[in-house]
Amino acid sequence: MKKYLFLSAMVTALSLAAFSQATEQLKIDSLKNLATHLKGSERIDCLNLLCRTISTAHLALNERAGAMYDYASVANKEANKIGYKKGIAASLMNLADYEQIKALGLRISGKDDYEVQKEVENYLTQSITLAEQIHDYETLGYAYMYWADMGFVRNNYVENEARNIYRKKSIDAFNKAGNESQEGKLCTWLSESYIETGYYEAAFEYCQRAIALNKKVIPQAITKEEKAYNNTVYQVSLADMAKLYETAGDYQTALQYLNQNNQFTLEHQTGFDVAEQKAEIFRLTNQYDSSFYYLKKLMAQYPDNAAWIKKDIGATFLLKNEYDSALAVLQEPLAFYRKKDPVGRVLGPTLLYIGSAYAGKKEYAAALPYAQEGMALVLKIGSRSDALKGYELLSGIYHHAGNNDSAYQCLLKYITLKDSVQNRQFIFRLNNYKKISEDTIKEARIGLLNKDNKIKDQQLKQEATVKKFLVAVFIAFIFAGLYVFRNLTLKRKNEKLQREQTEQEWKMKHLESEKKQAELQRQAGELEMQALRAQMNPHFIFNCLSSINRFILKNESKTASSYLVRFSRLIRMVLINSQKPLITLEDELQMLTIYLDMERLRFKDSFDYGITFLNTVETDNIYIPPLLLQPFCENAIWHGLMHKEGQGRLNIEFSMKDNILHCTIADNGIGLEKSEEMKSKSAEKEKSMGLKITTERLALLNSQKGLHSFYEIENILDEKGNVAGTKINLKIGFKEREELLNT
Repeated sequence: MKKYLFLSAMVTALSLAAFSQATEQLKIDSLKNLATHLKGSERIDCLNLLCRTISTAHLALNERAGAMYDYASVANKEANKIGYKKGIAASLMNLADYEQIKALGLRISGKDDYEVQKEVENYLTQSITLAEQIHDYETLGYAYMYWADMGFVRNNYVENEARNIYRKKSIDAFNKAGNESQEGKLCTWLSESYIETGYYEAAFEYCQRAIALNKKVIPQAITKEEKAYNNTVYQVSLADMAKLYETAGDYQTALQYLNQNNQFTLEHQTGFDVAEQKAEIFRLTNQYDSSFYYLKKLMAQYPDNAAWIKKDIGATFLLKNEYDSALAVLQEPLAFYRKKDPVGRVLGPTLLYIGSAYAGKKEYAAALPYAQEGMALVLKIGSRSDALKGYELLSGIYHHAGNNDSAYQCLLKYITLKDSVQNRQFIFRLNNYKKISEDTIKEARIGLLNKDNKIKDQQLKQEATVKKFLVAVFIAFIFAGLYVFRNLTLKRKNEKLQREQTEQEWKMKHLESEKKQAELQRQAGELEMQALRAQMNPHFIFNCLSSINRFILKNESKTASSYLVRFSRLIRMVLINSQKPLITLEDELQMLTIYLDMERLRFKDSFDYGITFLNTVETDNIYIPPLLLQPFCENAIWHGLMHKEGQGRLNIEFSMKDNILHCTIADNGIGLEKSEEMKSKSAEKEKSMGLKITTERLALLNSQKGLHSFYEIENILDEKGNVAGTKINLKIGFKEREELLNT
């Protein structure tokens, strides 16, 4: 579209060429070295990345194509061998890129590239099909981009809209892949294509998107050359937006974008120049002196590109009705254009300018061939704005030449095209101002919503703060009361125990017979049992209170209430039974059932339990210390079932063997090893204290009956020998009601 927009960027790129090549070679060497140490899919990804790097490197076409083919072929072969679809799709895309470069080399050398292009299409078709299957949007974006570029390599501008379709698909794929850099570049090229063909409303949409994306990715550049390229693409999108406003007749806004472009050039030292566009705007606003000023500045700055600039100088003379001056300037580089611009992007408009100059001099016979040739070229490249000028010119020439039929036909085409282009320009203006208005309204609404939301958030925060404060005060009172109660209780019990122990020691000193000494030893054992129970009760209380605290903090008020009811019932039983040295097995099981129901409630029914008797066990005739079984069940739940995935199960079985009560507590939890590993990491020693105390109580109880083996723990193994849980076997030396009555 524009010939001078990239001149300054090319100067910057050339100044960085040596550094760029050194950096590229370093990256290529690093990837080569890395590929030798990788295996499998990682190696294939590395080879494909190496191909992508070589594709954009500053190398000769033949050297670049050869290296790409070597690595892409290896990547394709290895990916097919292991069935790595992502690697296959990327390698096929790289092979297509290789064929594109090969075709470009053939075109430059003047050879036929048709067969090569068929191979490109074959590779791209396979790559796109596979990438779509596996949702590899990055590869899909590049594949569609290369498909769109095939028309460029083959100079096939007639299929411009087909190329734009593939550009849109590429943009969509890069958007899904999160590649904002490539998405912004494709939006820029698509916007330029729509500007060239006169589809301004579509161009405006993609140009806006391009500016936002290209500006965003500038800070993400790693190397200097990458940053320079990102700067250039961003400034091209700004220049395109200026062109759109120029087309819509809003020259002031167009100049604002160009001035913004100049400011960016000064701040970042990019060398990008928009003098040609400024000259065009001043020409269209009849400020010919300003237009000539910028064009002469370009001539002095880029003397090697003087031929390209003369087209705009001639166009300015033409608008001033200085036809001889226009012809002198325009005909001079005509031979140069025919050689360097066979497609007609500059040649076509230049021929129309020459035809207009001859028509202005009323030399219609001389004007006709230039107008016809120029018209054919602008139609070929699909430039609607130039075609509009061409039809108007031909209509006038035919009319003055007496060929009214041809003049009428050209006039009809001119009117039709003018209505289409001007209508599109009107839609462009309308959409532009409509979007600005809608954006302003949206911003105002968003501002009000944000203000409203801030007020609501502040109110919610205040309410939450008050609620948290009240909960904290309540919990503090509970813990303070429990702390005082615990200290008083322990102090009284310890004082009582100390007095009793002192009395017993005094009595034992004065007892002379072995019977009295044995009696005193029995009483000492009972006192030790009471001391262990005194330690056991507060431990159990604090575990339960900790659970209630968790429910309160989680705002599960109903669950906390239900749990608290069960806890109050249990604590009442514990306080009553803990004063007794022995209770019936029936009472112990009743307390244990309440405790297990509480744990199931707390862990949201994540485990089930069952209590069974394998033979006759008279629960109301068997007396054991209170809270003897609860710590073992607690240990199974906290260290076995709590860490298990899925539903847990706790089985408690009782049986009588040789007047010894046997109890088996089995769970389907994580097993001993994992449980010990988690306990060592969490350092939660409180959970194990209750089990330690209970073990000491059981040892003391069994010692009175001469039992030395009372406690065994082992893993449960499944059919395959894998750990499927933990089992604890207890031997309990109980007392019967008759024994208690006789003591």
